Amino acid sequence: MDPLRQYQIAFVGLKAGVHEFSYEIDEWFFKLFDDSLVKKGRLKVHLSFDKGISFFLLNFHISGWVQLMCDRCAADLSLPIESEYPIVVKFDEHSEEEKDDSMADVVYINRSDSHLDISQLIYEFINLSIPLNHVTCDYLRGEKPCNTDILNRLTLSPENSPMVKDPRWDNLSKIKFN
Repeated sequence: MDPLRQYQIAFVGLKAGVHEFSYEIDEWFFKLFDDSLVKKGRLKVHLSFDKGISFFLLNFHISGWVQLMCDRCAADLSLPIESEYPIVVKFDEHSEEEKDDSMADVVYINRSDSHLDISQLIYEFINLSIPLNHVTCDYLRGEKPCNTDILNRLTLSPENSPMVKDPRWDNLSKIKFN
């Protein structure tokens, strides 16, 4: 059985109008995508699916949190996510050359399709919702950073560093250049 089957919408049997779908996203979902930056999180996806005659209007509302590594101290960091993404789904009537690539929020599907798989869209929208800088809000407000022990290790000056000088490199310092 396809683990992403629950994210396939059988639109052929739906009447014209607005339909609502809800999904719970957790670690299981992110494991299905290779090389996912997000390994852990709890998100709710609410999908408003407006079925028209020749196209569909989808509005994704995503809320929850994802766990990533802090860019400053490598500690686990829970980042809140709250975003909305509208998208238009049209039936494929033209060849690939005739499609307008500037319409990034339009997805084309084949007229012979009976299901719309939204799992990839959900995955991409979650990744688009993640801030570029993964640091705690406390640090951004000037308060105590998340993991001071790691930050102190990173800021040690070479003189105070507990590292021992390797004697093999002493001979290199004796070389004189003209």
